[in-house]
Amino acid sequence: MKEFPLILGSINQGERPLLSRGSAKERDAEPLPAGEEQAVQRLRDLVREKRGVDLAFYGERYLRRKLGFQQKSRGCSTLDDFVRLLSGDPREIDLFLGSLIIRVTEFFRSPRAFELLEHHILPVLLAQKKKDCSHVIRCWSAGCSSGEEPYSLAILIREALKKEKERFFVLIFATDIDQQSLIAARKGVFGRPKLVKVRQDWKDLYFKKEDEEYAVGEEIRRMVVFRLHNLQDPPPFRNLDLILFRNVLIYLKPELQTRLLSSFFELLNPGGYLVLGRTEGGVGTLPPEYKVADPAERIYQRPLEGVDRSPL
Repeated sequence: MKEFPLILGSINQGERPLLSRGSAKERDAEPLPAGEEQAVQRLRDLVREKRGVDLAFYGERYLRRKLGFQQKSRGCSTLDDFVRLLSGDPREIDLFLGSLIIRVTEFFRSPRAFELLEHHILPVLLAQKKKDCSHVIRCWSAGCSSGEEPYSLAILIREALKKEKERFFVLIFATDIDQQSLIAARKGVFGRPKLVKVRQDWKDLYFKKEDEEYAVGEEIRRMVVFRLHNLQDPPPFRNLDLILFRNVLIYLKPELQTRLLSSFFELLNPGGYLVLGRTEGGVGTLPPEYKVADPAERIYQRPLEGVDRSPL
């Protein structure tokens, strides 16, 4: 994919596969009977063949609960009927995968994490960039859903660069496995409830009100490149300064957790940051090379050589 960096300067010169917690009905759904193993395997084979997604990496109880709920919601009396439904219509496969995608999102969700980004992480990154005579900032929002997270990050970076006299190239990659979420993200139009945590001055500056909705302004939209990506595939980006991968690991099996966290470490530039989330329970799989930047928010750093490993 060709990358199109955005040049930003002083203001005077010119925001999985991700899995969801699910609704209350889904959480209360009974798991599938143990005798339906063959049907489950046929479903795994079908999804892997048609969409390249390996369901074996998902938590078994979570997946079975989701299957049971989706089977009933699609009017199928048995799991065999549900598999036949998916086999006969590729759109049903996409609907099923879409049911696994996290959709509970808003601008500046988990405000404490964004406060740390604004007041600690971004200033440190910019200071290091200037020290290294580098003016390229590359970020990745992995599992971006409908775009609130990468757009939130873009606003913070734009605000940080208002204080800088030097010019920077900024590129925020935002990926998701769900095409419909990416269509909504590229559109960049959100209802009022999604913006409840956006400061009023930022809302006035970076959004355009359209009836009861708000459209992300062109200045922010140009900072973000959306792309379809399956997290089980090789990572599409390198030389990153910041990776946002929040509230995902708790739904993935330990082997995929370990693989992703190790991969992220290699993708980060020295001094780069990985932002997970408060709910993550897979930090035991974190490679020991990471520096703990903030334990409460599960923020980690690839250390610079000779830098101490104490938290922020």
